[in-house]
Amino acid sequence: MNALGWEQLGFVCVVTAILAPLLGKYLAAIFRGGKAPLDRIFLPVERAVYRILRVDPETSWGWQAYAIAVLVLGMASTVLLYAILRLQGVLPLNPTHAPGMSPDLSFNTAISFITGTNWQAYEGETQASYLADMAGLVVAQFTAAAVGLAVALAVVRGIAGSPSRLSGNHGLQIGNFWADFTRSLVRVFVPLSVVAALVMVSQGAVQNFSGFAVATTLAGATQQIPGGPVASMEAIKLLGTNGGSMYGTGGAHPFENPTGFTNIFDLLLVIVLPFAIVFMFGRLIGNRRLALVLAGVMAALFLTHTMIAMQAELHGNSMLPSSVSQVASATNPGGNMEGKETRFGPSGSALMTVGTMGTTAGATDSALDSYTPVGGTAAFAAILLGEISPGGDGGGLYGILVLALLAVFIAGLMVGRTPEFGGKKIRAPQMKLVVAYVLTIPVAVLAFGSASAVLGAGKSSVLNPGMHGLTEITYAYASVAQNNGSAFAGLSANTPWYDITLGLTMLIGRFMPIILALAIAGSLAGARVHARTRATLETAGLTFAGFLTGVIVIVGGLIYFPMLILGPIGERIVG
Repeated sequence: MNALGWEQLGFVCVVTAILAPLLGKYLAAIFRGGKAPLDRIFLPVERAVYRILRVDPETSWGWQAYAIAVLVLGMASTVLLYAILRLQGVLPLNPTHAPGMSPDLSFNTAISFITGTNWQAYEGETQASYLADMAGLVVAQFTAAAVGLAVALAVVRGIAGSPSRLSGNHGLQIGNFWADFTRSLVRVFVPLSVVAALVMVSQGAVQNFSGFAVATTLAGATQQIPGGPVASMEAIKLLGTNGGSMYGTGGAHPFENPTGFTNIFDLLLVIVLPFAIVFMFGRLIGNRRLALVLAGVMAALFLTHTMIAMQAELHGNSMLPSSVSQVASATNPGGNMEGKETRFGPSGSALMTVGTMGTTAGATDSALDSYTPVGGTAAFAAILLGEISPGGDGGGLYGILVLALLAVFIAGLMVGRTPEFGGKKIRAPQMKLVVAYVLTIPVAVLAFGSASAVLGAGKSSVLNPGMHGLTEITYAYASVAQNNGSAFAGLSANTPWYDITLGLTMLIGRFMPIILALAIAGSLAGARVHARTRATLETAGLTFAGFLTGVIVIVGGLIYFPMLILGPIGERIVG
């Protein structure tokens, strides 16, 4: 990498290292129970919500009731958003005169935003009204983020060695979904999004209701310039690790990501909160060393795939003519500039785009289809490893905790010790759930991806045949299954086949891991906490960090490596 790339990456790392523990301390204070910071401001709002919902926030539920509440909210929200998208053409706040979306596209889009995937098979500035954006898509991004954090809290309570300390939890109970959901919205996502939106507006991001402005070019032609409530959508898109954009070009649009500062600010909005949730976990269970281990593993994976992509894009693409791939300027000394903004350069583009691929945001400021095979593989690998570097808001934490249980079990078998995590023994019931969790998404990705590569309905949408086409197809299903939502481009996804199969993959990828994670939490919530002995496997040290990293990489490699060989790796070797 060049000096500018190192400076940008170093700045992101330093700011994250400072802010994540501080925000984690705040999160632990508000979710531990009892008095919390800023109660004078937020507590009256919470109580009003509880009265409207007619729920008692002091009650605690079993994992089945918690899972049912998540599913009911998801189903009701999907139906409501589907109706808004279908009827947006006759609803108010539609200055761009966007027609109602087709049934297939409405089905796909509603599921996409409710699950936090934000896969967009449409052009936002022309095919979504402002009402659909604000009352539908933005609201869905708030609820998806809050659900992820709520589920993470439930899993923490199940795993915690002393669950009675966490929000009055006892026995087999893991908390109250509506209380966790409400507190996540009121005290975390709404206030932080307001601050983030104001920062974006100060930098030039658009926030208006003007519709299209017509401008006359120097050549005498007319051009429609889109407006819209962009900054408010951009804030929760990033902070909630969602990824849905007002414009079809996403973070490459100057009205959405105007400056180099906003490009870095966007990445910080995406990654700081997931890291903070890990530090919250350490405080809630009283084991900050374990939180450091998990955060360290996440950071190592994040730095690996991001630095590989930054270096690959700066090196350039030898398969393209130099006039296309090597565009030099004072701030960009060459590199692969195809599909990238000159104001960000190859390093800044790879940092922002590939840096978010280890999260469920999947936010981009450049075209992944134009990346070098190595750069594209780095982005793809971050998704395939389970979106835990650092993952989504909540999803990253419970995802890496499940993999930690797998690592503990494997390590216990290797050294002849009974596997324990948080003082609780990991037995056959938990491992069956862990294996189901690990295999659910790969089965969905490989099954639907294989069918699309073979059947005419899937093959006809591929722009590039051969290895690159296989990457386009598999990337789409892996992205939506991991609730990432980014696209490799080249795939015409707005067809009945892809709208329906991608929608089903989103549902599987979102709700099956949640149900299984809650089931694991429920099975551990009632387990006896064992006193630590000399035979207890240490999980708060560098040895376990290295072992956990190896398990994550090996499991992902065993599942997806054959596909990668036939896709981006094979493309690099052949090319």
